[in-house]
Amino acid sequence: MVFSDLFFLFAFLPAFALCYLLFKRHRNAVLVAFSLLFYAWGEPVYVLLMLASVVVNYFVGLGIAKKGKPALVIGLVFNLGVLATFKYLSFFCAELLSLGIPVKVPQIALPIGISFYTFQSISYLIDVYRGTTPPQRRFRDLLLYISMFPQLIAGPIVRYGTIATEITDRHVDSKDLAEGMMRFLRGLGKKVILANQLSEISSLMLTGSGLENLSTLGSWVGIVAFTLQIYFDFSGYSDMAIGIGRCLGFHFNENFNHPYCCDSITDFWRRWHISLGTFFRDYLYIPLGGNRRHQALNILIVWMLTGFWHGASWNFLLWGVFYGLIVMLEKYTLLRVKERIPRPLLHIYSLVLVIIGWGIFYFEDFGQMKHFFHAFFGGAEVFSDFTAINTLSSYGWLWVVAIVFCLPVREWLNRWVARWNRPRPVLLTAVRCIVALLLLTASVALLVGATNNAFLYTRF
Repeated sequence: MVFSDLFFLFAFLPAFALCYLLFKRHRNAVLVAFSLLFYAWGEPVYVLLMLASVVVNYFVGLGIAKKGKPALVIGLVFNLGVLATFKYLSFFCAELLSLGIPVKVPQIALPIGISFYTFQSISYLIDVYRGTTPPQRRFRDLLLYISMFPQLIAGPIVRYGTIATEITDRHVDSKDLAEGMMRFLRGLGKKVILANQLSEISSLMLTGSGLENLSTLGSWVGIVAFTLQIYFDFSGYSDMAIGIGRCLGFHFNENFNHPYCCDSITDFWRRWHISLGTFFRDYLYIPLGGNRRHQALNILIVWMLTGFWHGASWNFLLWGVFYGLIVMLEKYTLLRVKERIPRPLLHIYSLVLVIIGWGIFYFEDFGQMKHFFHAFFGGAEVFSDFTAINTLSSYGWLWVVAIVFCLPVREWLNRWVARWNRPRPVLLTAVRCIVALLLLTASVALLVGATNNAFLYTRF
């Protein structure tokens, strides 16, 4: 089940809201029950794996308070072992088999969201070990933290300390509800109105016959569409998760900050998937030595693992190394002279590298990747083709809207409204209600009969 699903919008969510309101004294139990139902809807077997993970991490957390590092090591081995088994074992066995080593390749399906809830469990254990948060002694509260459906299958990666107090003591007022619902609808619009439509363009240009007959213009059209698609897909999901959490009284941290407005690759990764970046920074980069020693090596290790976290495929590892090398080079070159370079040039430089990065990310098959980049850098037999030109013209509205909403439009509007001499709260409320209604209506209309509606990051 995903948020941009008619069943979720008009059956699951209303049923949850009704039970949540009717049983206020047992609202955490209701949230846990619906979270387990949400996860089990598509993968009933793997809900047992998640429950087992919660049980182990609960006892390990208590053990850390008594035994310290030995208990932490047990917890890390367990969590990383589960992640390695379900996400990477089949991949590495297949690679060994391709080298002539006779091993059996297990057919293990990837449990949705395993990377996200495993990293949340790891952050919880490390924070308990560091003493920044006490171990949770009530199993049901830890279960709520890990299984909470708003952020269960595609993040953001919420640290226990962020919501520890709100698990037992949270309050929701009309502002929380209004802001939360608006945030949810904004994310729904990003996903359904923009990401789903952009996915049709990227699939048309970069798969099947479109890839075989790719022109230079077509390669740029396809990968720029994917660049916009993956942003609106993932940031849309994060908006919906943050919005639902806000309606329930939880305040999740932001996960995106207009990443395509960056002026360097380092800046891009401060803005993109913030919860993952800060996880690797706090739990891997700094413990390895950070900027104090072996900085270049630490950067490469972190980025290799960042790439591989996204999937069991060599292209993801290459993608991570690509960014690791650029970030490392920027530390010794660009970032030292950035103030002297015109910002438009920095912006163009950053976007071109980001687009190239998404080209590496998109193609798991290196033969297809080579064919794409051959066309991308001008090596195609033709520069343009009818499909690419028609896609640019017929989807003109989509390109304009997508590019505009990569910019901090809402922040600009808020500042503009704040400068009014006479704020009109009634008028602003009416405008917000109209926008919300339009987003919901347009999204539902597009969801009816939609054939391409899966969130990209649920498979990571």
